Amino acid sequence: MSDIATLVEEEPDELRQANLQIRQMEQTVFALREELERLQVEKEQAVQDAVSNNVDEIKQLKETIQALRDELEDHRMSAEARVQEAISNSASEIKQLKETSQALRDEMERLQVEKADAVQDATRAGQDEIRQLKETVASLRDELETMRFDGIEKLQEQERVARDELGQLQQTIVEMRNELETIKSGQ
Repeated sequence: MSDIATLVEEEPDELRQANLQIRQMEQTVFALREELERLQVEKEQAVQDAVSNNVDEIKQLKETIQALRDELEDHRMSAEARVQEAISNSASEIKQLKETSQALRDEMERLQVEKADAVQDATRAGQDEIRQLKETVASLRDELETMRFDGIEKLQEQERVARDELGQLQQTIVEMRNELETIKSGQ
């Protein structure tokens, strides 16, 4: 009988302890949810910042490419005007200028194809980056620890890809400028 009395007296303390532990666990769960939401918001902001930076760089490169196209078009128009003048001067110069004009057209077509390929490559790389960013966001929602460590590594990889892409596009621009200067100096 005394054992039953002892159990009855100890039961409220055990219940209180259990209730206290439940409350503590609920508070811990709540704190972890808040931390997860905060980290998700930070990660989404970091991804949006990276995408925005890449979009700005791509826009600048497209503007540079357009300026080079305009300059090339001006150069082509100037070359055609010189061909017209040479035709009016003499018949022998007509043949030479036609050959020169054809060579310039071939070179311009080649340059246009190269530029179109560069634009397609930049677009494809941008789409790949967007796809990678979407996959990164989806994987970040899965686990808090994975989001903390893998997210940072993926952002660094995206920045490296963007730098590589920027370097490649800048190299293409330099090559196109060099070719344009070669064309100008050849006339």
